[in-house]
Amino acid sequence: MQIFKKEKHVVKLVLEHIDKTAECVQTMTDNVRAFISGNYSAAEIAASRINNFESEADTLLREIRDLLYSGAYLPLIRGDIYRLMSRVDDVANKAEDCHDFFHYQKPEIAEEYRSQISAILELTAGCFLELQKALQAYFDPKGDIDTVRAHTRKVSELESLIDDNEQALTAQIFDSSLEKSDKIHFRQCLTQIVAISDTIEDAADELELAGVKAIV
Repeated sequence: MQIFKKEKHVVKLVLEHIDKTAECVQTMTDNVRAFISGNYSAAEIAASRINNFESEADTLLREIRDLLYSGAYLPLIRGDIYRLMSRVDDVANKAEDCHDFFHYQKPEIAEEYRSQISAILELTAGCFLELQKALQAYFDPKGDIDTVRAHTRKVSELESLIDDNEQALTAQIFDSSLEKSDKIHFRQCLTQIVAISDTIEDAADELELAGVKAIV
């Protein structure tokens, strides 16, 4: 009975961590949009929120780890859950890194490119939403592996679309009349943004592996 209580507590913390990471990604998306539009005052007001969300996610991951160490789940499953949630936590870290890049460096994005950056940010938020649905299905006792796989496939599709947009925008940037230093800085902006979807896909891959092990 005590073991089952621990497992329920792990699931509760896992779902809280997923929600906290979602808040991280959404706040990053909103704030970076504000930065690239030059609305620094709005972005500055909300700047501390993402740091708080990331810190809270870290705390939840430590609590999950401690419960797993204390005996929740069978030994083979514990490692899978901890690796999976560590990959999810990496998403929160990358979202914070991206936000901090724009917060401290405040790159100037020409108006003609803002809609494309905004579209990549929107796809990134959608990519995490699919991962969130997959994770919720995996940890739901009534969930099924087909639902998990449907959402992880969508993660992969969106990540590929983000890569396509990144490549197209990169080519456009370096074919433009911008100064070389501005082109390089712009490319760094893109690298920070797409690192998030890359990390989301890594978490989805880890989830797929955990899901395969769960099939009897």
